[in-house]
Amino acid sequence: MNPYELLLIITPDHDENEAEALTNQVKGIIEGGGTLLKVDPWGKKRLAYPIRKRSEGYYVLYIFECVPSFVAELNQSLHVIEAILRYMVVQYEDDIDKLKAERIAEATEVEESTSDEESTPNEEVTSDAESTSDDNAEAEDTTKSA
Repeated sequence: MNPYELLLIITPDHDENEAEALTNQVKGIIEGGGTLLKVDPWGKKRLAYPIRKRSEGYYVLYIFECVPSFVAELNQSLHVIEAILRYMVVQYEDDIDKLKAERIAEATEVEESTSDEESTPNEEVTSDAESTSDDNAEAEDTTKSA
């Protein structure tokens, strides 16, 4: 599988929610034929020149891996979506392994934070049990000395 990046511009006629829905639709198309590595919504930007009489658009960058034959299918799918002003798919030139490592690190952080939240009550119970056993030991010492 080869790495690719897709930059698309969505018409500004839609609000943020509709642009996000279209972003998720394209995300689903990519995941249907490849592995999505990163989605980076850039937000509403001014275009360098008018496209279809519009001077602004929502920019979204996707980085993904797929077989080369899927790129043609992706182009066909994107071509029929009227809300997309312009798009371009090119091979990803940067270090793809670095991007994958970042993705794995993010997933690990999420898992650790989830496990920390779940283990916090257990730690409290453990510390309560330790303090209770310390109290019991002190009570036994006072009983023996009396």
